[in-house]
Amino acid sequence: MLRLWAERFGLSLLLLILVAVFSVIPLVRDSELRLTDTFSRLAPPPAQRSVVVLVLIDDESLRQYGRWPWSRELLARLISKIADSGAGVIGLDVLLSEPQTPEADAALQKALKTSGRAVLVGKIGAFRDGPHWVEPLPALAQAAIAVGHAHAVLDDDSICRRFPPLELTIDGPRWAFAVEVARRTDQRRASVFLNSYSISDTDDPSTVTSAQPVLALIPFRRDEFETISASTLLQGGDLRAQLAGRPVLVGFGGTEISDRLNTPLATELPAPGVEVHAQILDGILAGRLLHEVPTGFGVVLLAFTCLLVVVVFRRWRGWVSVSLLVVLASAVYAIAFFAFLWASRILPAGAMLLAVIAGPVVVYAADFALVERSVTRQLLGLRSWLTKQGNEAATPGKGELSWKLALLQKLETELGSLYELHKTLLESTQDLVVIFDEKGSLLLNNQAFAAALALTSSELTLEQLRTRWTSEEDAPLIPVSSGQEREVYLNGKLYSVRMVPLPPTRLSPGGGTVLTFTDLQTRVERDRARAEALAFITHELRTPLASIQGFADLMIRYPGSSDCEGAPETILWESKRLLALTNSYLDVLRLDAGAKPVRSDVLELHDITRQVFDILRPLAAAANMRLALESDAAIVMIGDATLISGAVLNLVSNAIKYGKPGTEIAVRCFTSGDDVVISVRNQGDPIATGDIPHLFDPYYRAHEVESAKPGWGLGLAFVKRIAEKHGGSVQVKSEQSSTMFEIHLPAKTGVNVPSEVMG
Repeated sequence: MLRLWAERFGLSLLLLILVAVFSVIPLVRDSELRLTDTFSRLAPPPAQRSVVVLVLIDDESLRQYGRWPWSRELLARLISKIADSGAGVIGLDVLLSEPQTPEADAALQKALKTSGRAVLVGKIGAFRDGPHWVEPLPALAQAAIAVGHAHAVLDDDSICRRFPPLELTIDGPRWAFAVEVARRTDQRRASVFLNSYSISDTDDPSTVTSAQPVLALIPFRRDEFETISASTLLQGGDLRAQLAGRPVLVGFGGTEISDRLNTPLATELPAPGVEVHAQILDGILAGRLLHEVPTGFGVVLLAFTCLLVVVVFRRWRGWVSVSLLVVLASAVYAIAFFAFLWASRILPAGAMLLAVIAGPVVVYAADFALVERSVTRQLLGLRSWLTKQGNEAATPGKGELSWKLALLQKLETELGSLYELHKTLLESTQDLVVIFDEKGSLLLNNQAFAAALALTSSELTLEQLRTRWTSEEDAPLIPVSSGQEREVYLNGKLYSVRMVPLPPTRLSPGGGTVLTFTDLQTRVERDRARAEALAFITHELRTPLASIQGFADLMIRYPGSSDCEGAPETILWESKRLLALTNSYLDVLRLDAGAKPVRSDVLELHDITRQVFDILRPLAAAANMRLALESDAAIVMIGDATLISGAVLNLVSNAIKYGKPGTEIAVRCFTSGDDVVISVRNQGDPIATGDIPHLFDPYYRAHEVESAKPGWGLGLAFVKRIAEKHGGSVQVKSEQSSTMFEIHLPAKTGVNVPSEVMG
């Protein structure tokens, strides 16, 4: 039992050190702050509403009385209105460092002095020669009862959570603006707040040259403060019932001029600076003090959490441990939230949650180390025992040979089984695997590697292999992770090669290199399909879309023109052609991607060809060409009707595009042996002999038409794929005055022809 608890305490200490190290990382530290921010957003608002009132120079006030800066005579009227309403203390969160006219400054000075309860604000500004205090004008400062500083501290994530209650100036320490207003409103509450941070509540006019800054936490409340627009007071509204005896903070609320800060409660728009002062003032006057727990107590609490996590995960495993992980994390969050809500204390919840998450990793890693050490100890004992038995056998008259031979045979069998297992695993992978020693000589490879490189001997070296892979434009050599991974072409195929060091072994005491080649041909095919789809969308569909757009524009611009009589029909036919093209091209792309099988429709070629003629007849008429069909009676076959129709549509469209005007395009459907043949012939210039073998390659276009006719060379490539998907082929014959394309498809006899097809 003592040993068990010693192990638990040791793992707890290790976990505690690990959490302490990770807590220093900025990302983890910021996450802990954000976790505490959720407490402020989830905490219910206090039962009593705040006594603090905000008078805001908002957008409505600026619309009525003009842009800022206002005349100080207008500001003096505002101070007088607030004082006449019986406000307890008036905090003016407006910098008054620049003079205006003597009359305006005198009016504001008189209003401040008459009120006898105004607190002004000063702050440190950034200048070229360094930071300096920006103070209110001396005359105005003398008329006020006090001047406080308007500083707040932004954490690393630019969120304001703390403020310094005391700052140093040349004239001595200066209270924070909200603290100064609180001291004039309720001295006892202000003293309690300052004493909780070990700060004396007495004024000390002596000069201070250095001090340890104290940062106080801001106890944010979720509900909104009572707010009054400055325009309401300036228009003469009677607000005695709202302001009498209450502290009033005057500041900017307009979207353009307010100094805004991100706070834990700000989800969209940052809060105005005067609202942050109101949060501080309300916390002091309501006695809502917020403190972090002492460092020693936090360490003890974190250590107890680490011990609890270790005990739990050493005892329970499997799905039970997963459930316990969720339960422990929820419990830590709940405890930290209730400590924040009821005791106004911030616990190290982030570090405690980190201990809960990292605890299983530490426990299971320690268990693995113990198992590994136990196995090693047993193996060493076995080796010592075998050595001892061997020494006894060498002594005459001691030991027997039979059991030793049996033991050696058993070990040989186990080693052979282990070797066969590794060999099976190596050969079962689809990747190419090869291993070289420290000198670059071949040690081992699987059959897939030997087949890919046509390897017949073991004389291949690492340097020779490097010279056999190449880099091309679409597969550059991209070093990754210190040059250990790259994409290469090897014997015309694209691979991702990963190079990792081989640790020293008995086979290669100096180590070596392991290379794994992963075939990327699937990605190449996918990229090619995407490129073809993009090319099709950007160009092959442009012609019918341009025709539809042109006639639609003609109908809109000149609705009564005679040229519009055939426009609706043209738009209809062109939209049908666009739909047919889209369906056929996308079906081929789906077939290539394996997302669509070839359908087995019973189709009649005469009807399919007629449907294509109906779509392309307006295009042929515009080119002054005729479409003629010659078909054997009722040629019926099994195939994908959409794909076959798309193939015929592409061939007839090409015939119209490259045919001679005034001629005839002849389409013939007939049977030849076991094949069904669809031929498309047009009259025109012949195709060069050197271009015929490449006509069905994607993006290939004959040299004489490359610039004369628009296109991307995808149509014939798609026709070839459609034929091959049906088990057929495509042929082309070009003569002096005509060109004929033929699609050969298997007849697939034994088709039951419905009576409606036969007519």
